[in-house]
Amino acid sequence: MANRISDLVVKRRTSPVLRYGLVAAGVVIGVLGGIGLFVHGESVAGFYAARAARNAAAAQAHISHLRHKVAKLTADLTVSKRSLETANAAYTALSMALKHSDQGVMDLREKLGFYHAILGASNKAGLTIEQFHITPGTKAWHYQLVLVQSFAFHRWVYASVRFTVQGEEAGHSSEFSYPSLVEAPLTMHFKYFDNAQGRLVLPAGFVPHRVVVRVAAAGHVTKRAYDWPIEPSVSRK
Repeated sequence: MANRISDLVVKRRTSPVLRYGLVAAGVVIGVLGGIGLFVHGESVAGFYAARAARNAAAAQAHISHLRHKVAKLTADLTVSKRSLETANAAYTALSMALKHSDQGVMDLREKLGFYHAILGASNKAGLTIEQFHITPGTKAWHYQLVLVQSFAFHRWVYASVRFTVQGEEAGHSSEFSYPSLVEAPLTMHFKYFDNAQGRLVLPAGFVPHRVVVRVAAAGHVTKRAYDWPIEPSVSRK
C-alpha cells in the first residue's frame, strides 16, 4: 500500500516545563486558598467564641447576683418569722395579762362591794345575817352566808347555824333541816364577820318554797326567812 503525504496530521507538542509550571501554580493557588479559608474560619470562630465567653461571664455574674439576692431574702424572711413569733407571743402574753387583770378587777369590785355591805350593816348591836344566797349546782344547791358582828368588835363570837327548807312533797306541806340538808354541822367563829359556803341537798320529789336561816350565838337566836330564788324544775339537775 502506498503512503500518502496528504494524510499526515501535524500536532503541536506542549513543553513539559510549561505543563509542570501550570500544575505547580494550581497547587499553590489551591494551598493559598485553603490557607485563606482556614484563617477566615478561625477569625469567625474566634469572634463567636469570644462572644460566647462574654455571654457566659455575664450569665454567671447574673446567677451570682440572684443567689446573693435569694440569700438576703431568705435571711429577711427568717427575721420576719422570728419577729412575727415574738409579736404573737407578746400578744398572747398581753391578752392573758389583760384577762387576769379584768378578772382581778372584778374580784376587787366584788370584795369592795362586800366590804361596803359590811360597813353599811345594820346599826343594831350584836350578830346579824348580812347576806344569804342560794344558787343551783350539780345534784345539789350552793349557799353563801355572811354574818356580821356590829359594834362588838372587841370580842370573838361562836355561832351555830341551822337551815330549814319549807315546801311540798307529794302534795303535802313538808320541811327538812339538818342533818338531812347539810353534810356537817355549821359552826362559825369570828370577830368581825365571816363568810360560809356549802351545799344543800334536797330529797327527790321535794319542791322548796323558802328557807329559814337560824343563827344561835351567846344565848341569842337570830332568824331570817328567804323565798326560794329559782324554780327547782329548771335549776336542780
